[in-house]
Amino acid sequence: MQHLPDVLNVLILTRLNDQALDRIRAIDPARLNVVLLGNDFGDEEVWPPNRTRRGVAPTNTGAISPAEREAIWRAAHVFYMALPFPVTLAQRAQSLMWAHFSFAGVSNLRGSAFWDPPFAVTSTRGRNQVLPIAETTVAAAMMFARNMHTAVRQTDQLDFTNGGFGGMKLLRDKTMAVVGLGGIGSHVAEMAKGLGMRVVATRRSARERQPDVDGVDILFPAHELHAMLAEADFIAVTAMLTDETERMLNSAAFAAIKPGAYLLNVARGEIIDEAALIEALNSGRLAGAYLDVWDNDFADPPSQALQQAPNIIFTPHVSGRSDTPQGFSLDVFCENLKRLLAGQPLANLVDWQRGY
Repeated sequence: MQHLPDVLNVLILTRLNDQALDRIRAIDPARLNVVLLGNDFGDEEVWPPNRTRRGVAPTNTGAISPAEREAIWRAAHVFYMALPFPVTLAQRAQSLMWAHFSFAGVSNLRGSAFWDPPFAVTSTRGRNQVLPIAETTVAAAMMFARNMHTAVRQTDQLDFTNGGFGGMKLLRDKTMAVVGLGGIGSHVAEMAKGLGMRVVATRRSARERQPDVDGVDILFPAHELHAMLAEADFIAVTAMLTDETERMLNSAAFAAIKPGAYLLNVARGEIIDEAALIEALNSGRLAGAYLDVWDNDFADPPSQALQQAPNIIFTPHVSGRSDTPQGFSLDVFCENLKRLLAGQPLANLVDWQRGY
């Protein structure tokens, strides 16, 4: 990273409250010029163009002129960002040294100028909303095991018969398979173990099977995904979306699973081959699926075929929400800002070859 100027211009390109801004400024008031632009991008074309269906739409308050906005962008040394952002922002930020994104999955950046740029990029992988997402995942497993989804539907219909409650299961001694033992997956494993479940997992960096490591009974290398799926009663998908993981859960993967397993996806819809998923649900190979994500979910609802598949439950990419503030992105940013000022390497740098 190039030599730092005496005063570092830190530009906030998302919504932060005064307390968060004060926390950033307090790191070094004499050296940090912190400017809040929020998501006021005027009439700029934004990336991704489909984000505004369910994401935070850019605003045009008129409080700042296009020329003033341009000057702020060009002078900034550090960005704190979310989605959306102006399509041509990376090329116009001539002084930019480092951009931090408040989310974990940088697959959102693929196709934009912020993918593998000439400046440093960090994310909040491994720490962003990992606890509520993991709780949602385990809650979905409990829902299917105890037929709570049936209870909700029958209550809505004022149906108080008990015929729909066959096949209720205990989670104890069942196997939870975690696809991608990272920040979310590790919390899923911990909670599942607390329920008395056996836990197996895959990890990209694993080279061979390892017993009793990092809170799981067996850690599988990624290339043994199918072998792991054959043991699973519940499959929690918590991996990053990369070139390696895209459509990883395909027809061959579903053919390998234990019949009657349940799929729980809180990662990215594109990790799953949707046609293969629909076939697995319709054939009964999968007993059910909980999806917080699906193909292109920022822009579109689930396909009609997916909506009509049996025993499927959706939530609209909200598994990370909770009543407790999850300020992990700001934590990572502030820690890295201190590192930057001290001339130390940044943590959570994106490895573009790996994809996260």
